[in-house]
Amino acid sequence: MVTVNFKLTDIGRIEISLRRQETLATVLQQCRRQSGIDLGAIIAVRCGQVISRNDLVQDGDEIDVFPAISGG
Repeated sequence: MVTVNFKLTDIGRIEISLRRQETLATVLQQCRRQSGIDLGAIIAVRCGQVISRNDLVQDGDEIDVFPAISGG
């Protein structure tokens, strides 16, 4: 089970069961289907390290997802 914690949003926490390693992009698509919310631009962090949509995730991973905020 991968746990995805959506920080600073109303989505909260979503758990996804994986049979094998998947890319973060695939996991986020599953989260989008479960929540019904378009995620937009995000920053994902696993174990204190920023990960990209191409990185593999596996059962036991906990990923914090933050909305990408810009300004100036």
